[in-house]
Amino acid sequence: MLIFLQEIGLQLFLWLLQLVDGLMDLFSAMTGIATVNYHGQQVNLIEFIVGDSAIGTVFWCIFITAVGLTCIFAIAGLIKNMISGNRGVATVVGKFFLALLGTMAMLAVVILGILIANGSLQLLARIFQVENTTKLSNAIFNACVGDWLNGYSAGDVDVTSLTVREILGGYDTALFGIWPTSWKGNGMVDPNTFLYLPSLVAGIALCVALVIAVLNLAKRVYEIVFAYFTMPIAMSTLPLDDGARFKNWRELFVSKLILAYGAVFAVNIFALILPLINVVHLDGVNSFGNAMFTIFMIVGGAMLIPAGQTLFARLFGQADDMRAGGGWLRSAFYGGRIASAMTVGLAAKGIKAIASRKKGDSGNGNSSGDSGDGSSGGDESDKYSDGGESASAPDGGSEEGGESS
Repeated sequence: MLIFLQEIGLQLFLWLLQLVDGLMDLFSAMTGIATVNYHGQQVNLIEFIVGDSAIGTVFWCIFITAVGLTCIFAIAGLIKNMISGNRGVATVVGKFFLALLGTMAMLAVVILGILIANGSLQLLARIFQVENTTKLSNAIFNACVGDWLNGYSAGDVDVTSLTVREILGGYDTALFGIWPTSWKGNGMVDPNTFLYLPSLVAGIALCVALVIAVLNLAKRVYEIVFAYFTMPIAMSTLPLDDGARFKNWRELFVSKLILAYGAVFAVNIFALILPLINVVHLDGVNSFGNAMFTIFMIVGGAMLIPAGQTLFARLFGQADDMRAGGGWLRSAFYGGRIASAMTVGLAAKGIKAIASRKKGDSGNGNSSGDSGDGSSGGDESDKYSDGGESASAPDGGSEEGGESS
């Protein structure tokens, strides 16, 4: 039975590693490190989207609209100057032409900034490709292997392309060759020293961290296009606010460009340090303690991947508005808990209301059943008489009627 559980645990771990490799491919494409295929051509995702003809058409339409807005803001600036007298007419007119020419100049700066950012990211990814760096899936697998057998090592195999039987080897059987008894030891790793539970915990944590990072990077692609479209509008307010709105736009655009650097740094640092974790052992601690040490180191490193985006943005003083540390998922989690609690509360109130209504119906049924002895009639007469007194008490009409009768 233990052998079956070991095979099931390893199979689940291999599926998680395949998911990790798939998420890493998405990660490379989102950051611009790897290219994507478009009609047989290999293109960079962000450069392709910004340079698309449809995107360009929309941008020029927004630019024409921004020219009109610039005229409106220039007139508003002149009126403001007439009231306050802080700036001269020449200053406002100069800001008007500066906004028009600055939009064209900033268009070139935006395109050049995207090209430089993508080239720097590719260079940064190559810098981290040092001697002990392997695929992230292989590094995770090697960190969870207790002992390699038969001369195998993590650098010799691609874990995601192997099967459970190839990794663990065969086993001896009993009861007509059905029930497994012991491992033969002819596989790649020692089945009895493999960290099955730590591997599953580490695989799940890494998948969650990569999903958060990929979602933030996907959001970054749309935010860069958003900043690209809103640049003419931010420049159009120059005659009115002396560039305050454009300063906010500039900080937003720079923060979205450098956001991917934090993710690339975090992933590569994690992949660089992970092979070293496998050779670190705590003296005087049993195997379970060392397994827990490995779990904490892997999970802690996985948490760095989404948090690295915010750390890098804060390092450069950019107030990034996205919750790169998984806050969105936490908000969704707590929001789900609140919604569930509200649903349960409403259901409980509904059940209580139905129960009280049924109780009231049963009480009314008992009262109608007792009306045969004449007591209910007296009660009704008392009720009506009380109601009549209360209704006629303000004007005293009932007392005069009683006296006349």
